[in-house]
Amino acid sequence: MVALNALSNSQFVTLKLNQIDQYKVPFYQRVIISVPVAAKIEVALGTQVKAQTRVRHKKWRVNFAVRDARIYGFLHGPHLVASKPVTVEIETVQSNIAQRYRSWLDTHLRDYQLYGVYKALLSADRSAISEEDRQLFRDTGTIHLLAISGLHIALLYAFCFYGIKLVLWLFSASLFRGLPQAHSINGIVALIALILCALFVLLCQLPISAQRAWLMLALFVALYFSRLRYQLGHSLLLALTLVLVINPFALLDVGMWFSFFAVAVIFVVLRLSTGRHWLVRYLWVQLSLCLGLAPLSLLVFGGLSWSAALFNLLFVPLVSFILLPLLILTALSAFRPWLMACLGAFDTLAAKGVAFLLPVSEHFWWSSSHFSLAVVLACYIAILAMLMLRSLWPASYALVLLTAFTSIERAWAPSWQMDVLDVGHGLSIVVSRGRKALVYDLGASYFGRYSIVDNTLLPFIQSENLSPELTLLSHRDNDHAGGLRHWRAAGYGETLARFHPGGRLTCNQHALNWHGLELTPLWPKFAGTNDNANSCVLLISDGTYKVLLSGDISMKEEAQLVTLNALTPVDVLVSPHHGSRTSSSAAYINVLSPSEVIHSSSARTNWQMPHPDVVARYQAVGARQWLTKTQGGIRVQFYRDKIVIKAAKEQKNYWFIMD
Repeated sequence: MVALNALSNSQFVTLKLNQIDQYKVPFYQRVIISVPVAAKIEVALGTQVKAQTRVRHKKWRVNFAVRDARIYGFLHGPHLVASKPVTVEIETVQSNIAQRYRSWLDTHLRDYQLYGVYKALLSADRSAISEEDRQLFRDTGTIHLLAISGLHIALLYAFCFYGIKLVLWLFSASLFRGLPQAHSINGIVALIALILCALFVLLCQLPISAQRAWLMLALFVALYFSRLRYQLGHSLLLALTLVLVINPFALLDVGMWFSFFAVAVIFVVLRLSTGRHWLVRYLWVQLSLCLGLAPLSLLVFGGLSWSAALFNLLFVPLVSFILLPLLILTALSAFRPWLMACLGAFDTLAAKGVAFLLPVSEHFWWSSSHFSLAVVLACYIAILAMLMLRSLWPASYALVLLTAFTSIERAWAPSWQMDVLDVGHGLSIVVSRGRKALVYDLGASYFGRYSIVDNTLLPFIQSENLSPELTLLSHRDNDHAGGLRHWRAAGYGETLARFHPGGRLTCNQHALNWHGLELTPLWPKFAGTNDNANSCVLLISDGTYKVLLSGDISMKEEAQLVTLNALTPVDVLVSPHHGSRTSSSAAYINVLSPSEVIHSSSARTNWQMPHPDVVARYQAVGARQWLTKTQGGIRVQFYRDKIVIKAAKEQKNYWFIMD
């Protein structure tokens, strides 16, 4: 196993698996494995690790509204997880070329303020980009500039092609006084430039976007030099066919759809604007890209950057004709001081621009509900009809359709909603009414760096366009409140004030009417430490339906609640302590008599949750049970006359992905 990535001060390293038992993984296969090691052990990039351990498939978490991580795992190779090793042997070996290349970039670029952006443009490694900068690029609709895509490969190809021709011209002019016209070498130069681009893609460790861009470029170059008559639309379809023949599952890659749609839009606009001034054509291209990709953005991200046309109008030339050439020349020159000085001047100005835009970046993004696939297809059919019929009536049809979709969505929307997120062993619940949200628990944080807040909760809130107003922590165990620091860093620290005034550990016991929902803390009744026994138990009621969130209380606290007559029958119950055998007593269950029970737990822990005895007790009262560990995130929708419950894995079911 060779280390691909190591988190400082953590217990996990990410490795490329070379051999397991007697089986050697073929060199062309990429199998990723995460192995826990002692924090004091340093595992540098390129390190070879031999360990005696048990291995299992990685269990991907699946939730509504956010991108299905199983697709990422499927496209990027099998992912395995190791148990704590019995023995570990670490041997430092020579890093491969790609790792040495990235280390070389780190050495020379680390001191720049936008170092993460430069590294992404030169190596496809976006890990060094700060979350704030990443959000800025998304909000301004320029995130595509950070990927090694068609723009970068085409620009590199142009550099290589004309650079080689310039060298050959200078060489021939000095020695042979020019080559005869008959000695046409454009085809050979084009082939060499393609090979150099392919080497760059290999150096970037074959990112999917770069593979696709290189294949499309190779096809267009081959068509050009074949002297066959072809149309741009036919060449695009041929490129799509070639990509899908090589990798049919590229259809699962959102980036592929964005790149092909973008190229198609550019082709159509250039054809329709033939004869216009180049500046007019460029303006039309940017505006058309913004409009043409809007339905796809609403489908995938649940929103779009209304300012994308403006920022791309400015940033595309800036990156294409200034930054990328400067980075390429600086790297090719082995980071000559005078070129690094030029890059430093650019970095200073660019950092000032980023600092100016960051405080207002969120205003550049317009959030909406996720469009359904049928609506998006209808939009693109309308656009196609407009182009073919040269009429505006399809646009009217699309506008009516979108208006109807929005009206029906609002009319059929639930009164309120509760999402029990799939967070592994832990708990994080989002209760929403309209666009306002109450967050109950924040899930775990591991090794001081990875947190459920950053990787699950915040993406969910952003995708659903929610505005958190209240946050309640049942207790301070890591699996419930480990993400508190990350939650505060995201700007939501003030949402804790209502239930945890002055930073107190136990929750405020005063009832609250929140947008028509009655929020009533039922426990703890007595002052105590903020442990499992003093978890905040919250009752939520809309006057018709009741939900009980139980934290991690045990049978002892359940018995006290029963004795105090604090409990009434509820419709939905989130089981205490993840369904452990020390909770969910028969008396507690009989008083609550829930119709639906949700167990938030992990499939891969040393504890068996929910415990079979607990499951049997809930079955005895006829409760339907839901498990995040097997069904993913659980969504409960409350309507005026019914409750609808959905499981994320049942909504996102793929025949080729097995849990």
